[in-house]
Amino acid sequence: MLREVETREEDEFLYYQNLCKSNEIRDLSEILKQISFYDSLLFLRRCQEGKKEEHLLIEKETKKRIFDLILFPKLEILPNEIINDEIVSLVGELLKEWEKTVYVFSNFYKPHEVLFLGKEREYSLTFNRILYSEMPESKRKTLLLRLLQDIKSHQKSTYQLFYYSNQNPWNLKTLKLENEKSKSYFLQVLKVWKLDPNVSNSQLSQLNELQICLENIPSDQTKIRIFGFFGFFHDYGRFGYENQIASLGSNQSRLQYIHQSLFQSHHFQKRLENVMISCKNSVRSQKEL
Repeated sequence: MLREVETREEDEFLYYQNLCKSNEIRDLSEILKQISFYDSLLFLRRCQEGKKEEHLLIEKETKKRIFDLILFPKLEILPNEIINDEIVSLVGELLKEWEKTVYVFSNFYKPHEVLFLGKEREYSLTFNRILYSEMPESKRKTLLLRLLQDIKSHQKSTYQLFYYSNQNPWNLKTLKLENEKSKSYFLQVLKVWKLDPNVSNSQLSQLNELQICLENIPSDQTKIRIFGFFGFFHDYGRFGYENQIASLGSNQSRLQYIHQSLFQSHHFQKRLENVMISCKNSVRSQKEL
């Protein structure tokens, strides 16, 4: 299930894809579009504007961009490298907020996201860079404090958008309609995931449990907004197994690799666990109403 884009953007993508004379770049652009729409457009434009002998380089760069974006940056916290007590304390607090951002707040709706886990990736790279770059400790502390403030501000704005706004990608105006659409969409994604051979047996059990939980949330309950799980289902739902089956040649093996990487990732597993917790809390709360 691909990321929804405006018709104008989709038309622009198809325009440059049709002009690109390299089948390989065209195929790669279909995958990259699911991760970063504007990157895919950039490579297609380079294909269209460049000479035939430049296509091999563009292919290599497109592949690299795909796999760079799929592999989420690892957060490397090396206690032996952090000797300042103030920094140690600050890093501990930052790590907790980073985990909340990547595993919890990422599950909310992100209407302006143009890159798969873009903000989460940015925070991870920044965290690593500040920790292990050569700089005075006073500057390191200042940058870490600034990052902590930025992360907390992002969390607040993300939650406020969910709590105070009725914004959703389907432009549905009532909570009942939004709940019905959200529930239908989530169950559809789960159905596709359960067919994917890259899902482990333990994950399949978790997905079955989540399906039952979602089915038990009433769509007409005005104090429950099912849409709160949208970010999780949308992030990984764009890599639907049906796309892998429908793909031909090398794209099929590429999508298989992507699926394996995603379903085995820490962020998928942790986010799945947090969605399950939230879902169970929602079911429990509606029973108490």
